[in-house]
Amino acid sequence: MAAELGYYTLSVRDLDRAEAFYGALFGWEFRREHERYLHVNSTAVPMGFVPDGPSAQPNLYFHVADVDAAVKRVLELGGSVGEMLEARSGRGCACTDDQGTEISIWEPVPGYD
Repeated sequence: MAAELGYYTLSVRDLDRAEAFYGALFGWEFRREHERYLHVNSTAVPMGFVPDGPSAQPNLYFHVADVDAAVKRVLELGGSVGEMLEARSGRGCACTDDQGTEISIWEPVPGYD
């Protein structure tokens, strides 16, 4: 199963402040998805911000063709999976590998990747 980084988020305390700071710093353009998510429209690798931070590390979402098959494989390899989340952009969930490292897997809807 081939997978590449398909999306990532940065956790911040305040989305409005993040928009002002990173917009001024990098010239990024944004789209507010809802009160808990700020998407960046102008980066090569899609990304966004969530108000769950601050965090020293980004939240990595690996793009998979079949999230259900990937979940099954995570479990077979001794990892664990969280709740499956569905959004306009696709389906995905947080996972933990067999050493406790957290990642997320994401299957985008057609046309979103």
